[in-house]
Amino acid sequence: MKKINQIEFASILYDTIFGLILYFGMDSFLDITEPVHFVFYFFSNIILIHWWLIFKSNDDAFGNECSDSVLDLVLGVFLLVLLEFIVLFSKTFDYEKVFYFLIALLGIDLAWALIWKFVGKWRTKNRAEVNSMEKELSGNIWADVVISIFLLPLFFLVNYVSAGYFVLIFVLIYLLYVLLTFHYRIIDIDWF
Repeated sequence: MKKINQIEFASILYDTIFGLILYFGMDSFLDITEPVHFVFYFFSNIILIHWWLIFKSNDDAFGNECSDSVLDLVLGVFLLVLLEFIVLFSKTFDYEKVFYFLIALLGIDLAWALIWKFVGKWRTKNRAEVNSMEKELSGNIWADVVISIFLLPLFFLVNYVSAGYFVLIFVLIYLLYVLLTFHYRIIDIDWF
């Protein structure tokens, strides 16, 4: 007998939490008056939506291979908690904490991809499907490592760069990550 309801639980939980984080953060736009703060808060919501797309794409790419895994559920909840902190601290323009939580987010995502690539067992015997999943995991690992390397100098500059420049560099680096997720087909939607 298939475990459809149990497997769907994680996806429904993630969709609900993503939606609630986004919904409850919308009223904060009215309280923000500083342009840099507004851009930073708006961009934190872009980060949230980007990760929502990553979660949805992972559901499509890995299907039942990961969706009924306790490890996948626990790491997914950790990722959601980190995303919530990113949005909350960007609301108060605590860009240093947002930066640290983003690094933690990438670290957990990297750990997830490494575990599934090198430790996890695939249930399917279809070699083409396994190759496709492993190719996506390799792209995920590569994207996380590249962006972490780009973010590393910001770690040392966080106290020496003005808020405006820090936000600008942060946004540009994250936009590179967005491009990498499209390039490596981590997010499977097309631009047009």
